[in-house]
Amino acid sequence: MDIFILLLLYVQLILGLLTIPVSLMHLDGGNMLLLMQWARNVVTFDPAEAVAAIGSMGFLFKLHIFLGLTVFLVFPFSRLVHIWSTPVTYPARAYQVVRQR
Repeated sequence: MDIFILLLLYVQLILGLLTIPVSLMHLDGGNMLLLMQWARNVVTFDPAEAVAAIGSMGFLFKLHIFLGLTVFLVFPFSRLVHIWSTPVTYPARAYQVVRQR
């Protein structure tokens, strides 16, 4: 699962970098407004409008969104869940005794 997550994150990074030249061709901000509308519809649980919002987006953007949501899907089944564990008791822990054999 660790290797799968790493590959997924690398592919996600590469796709995100590949969308930069595509975004530079649309300096009017139209794509960003569509993505903003998609995010708003996802947060307000309106899937039909969310799909309609990104219907005219390019394939790279759709694949980038899909893989981003896939990261959230596999998050609980990987070591990424350790992000949420905070070492609250770490300063008060007992010393570890390490001996040589």
